[in-house]
Amino acid sequence: MKHLAAIFLLLATSAIADDKVWSAVVLASNPAKGKAPKAPPPELAPFAARLNKVFGYQQFEIIGSATKAMDDQKERWLVPSQNFWVGALARREGAGYLLNLEFYHDKRRIVETEAKLGLDSPLFVRGPMHERGQLIVVFEVRK
Repeated sequence: MKHLAAIFLLLATSAIADDKVWSAVVLASNPAKGKAPKAPPPELAPFAARLNKVFGYQQFEIIGSATKAMDDQKERWLVPSQNFWVGALARREGAGYLLNLEFYHDKRRIVETEAKLGLDSPLFVRGPMHERGQLIVVFEVRK
C-alpha cells in the first residue's frame, strides 16, 4: 500500500472565526470504456476540473464526509470511510489554519503530516489505491 502524499495546496488570503472545515474521503475513477463519466456530487462540483487535472480521473464519489466549525481553540474530527480514517487537529495561524493530519488504515496510523489550509484553497491529498479507483482526501474552509 502506498503512503499518502500531499498533492495540492493553495493558500488563501483571509479566514474568519466563523469558518467551517469540510472534509471528505473521495473515490476517484474513470468510467467504463464507452460510457460517459458520472456527474460529480454537488460538494465536489466547484473543483472537479482541478481534481481531474491533478489526479487524471474523470468521476468522483464521496464515500465519507464531515463538517466542523472552527474557532481559535484546537478542534479534532474524523472523516470515516469503511477502512480509512482521517484525524485532524487544527489551529488558527495567520489568515488560515495549520492542520496536523493523521491518516489511518483500520486502526494503524500510516501517515502523520502538517499542512496549511486557507479560504478558497482546498487541500487535496492522494490516498492509497482502492479496488475501484484512487482514494483522495479533500479539505476545504467554508463559511
